[in-house]
Amino acid sequence: MAEHLLTRTLLTGLFLATTASWAAPTVVLDEELEIQTIEAGAFLVVHRFPGACNSLIVQCSESNFVWVDTPCSNEATEQVHQWLSRTYDDPNIIQINTGFHNDNLAGNGYLIEKGIPCYGSDLTPKLIAECWDKTVQKVLPFYERQANKKYRDTLLNQKLVAPNKLYPLAQGLHLKVGAESVEVHFPGASHTLDNVVVHFKSRRILYGGCMIKARNARNLGFTGDADMTAWPQSARNVLKRYPQARIVVPGHGTWGDLELIRHTIELGQQPQR
Repeated sequence: MAEHLLTRTLLTGLFLATTASWAAPTVVLDEELEIQTIEAGAFLVVHRFPGACNSLIVQCSESNFVWVDTPCSNEATEQVHQWLSRTYDDPNIIQINTGFHNDNLAGNGYLIEKGIPCYGSDLTPKLIAECWDKTVQKVLPFYERQANKKYRDTLLNQKLVAPNKLYPLAQGLHLKVGAESVEVHFPGASHTLDNVVVHFKSRRILYGGCMIKARNARNLGFTGDADMTAWPQSARNVLKRYPQARIVVPGHGTWGDLELIRHTIELGQQPQR
């Protein structure tokens, strides 16, 4: 009898999981921009610029949403915002930037114009002002191919808008959004000097952003603004602080679990090519 109940329970769970996957197909906004469902009310926004750049939207109550990072342009950010507004009735949105690069906050200009608050650390505006133009020059070699001319031109002409809701980097930020507790935490320097992670306590979702690498990443990627010495220890700090996280979202590539953090630590200990 117990075996029969267990089998029935497993089959029911499999049916529900299968039904959920059919009920939540990927939403393709255009050839570069899509929205994938991680779970009910949690969405991965993928903007190919030209590589896959992630941002995360989490529903914290019927009408309250936290959007972590933006696509790499105001135009792509507008498309996602329009999708969210079509899908949910009058969504109340806050944005959290996890660093100063364009794949963290290039959509701030559009969002702030729409009255959506954009949270970021007090170091982020300084890094935009002092470092972004130099960063563009560092990354341009990655866009040399003629097929990437559109992205290269965007980078050269893009004017990043700083977050308009600042908090002290070392102190971090705690927000109560609906029933969800959201923590923005700085574990130490990594991909940039201001990269933070965002944890949704009830859902146990951790957005690692560009600090955390996907499982199939073979190196740490762009390191032109990184603190290579601090990065592995900063990742260890994340693992220690959020050992119960069940979903970990990197800044680029496929989401997974805590193994992504362990993989990042290993990558950080290897010589970078």
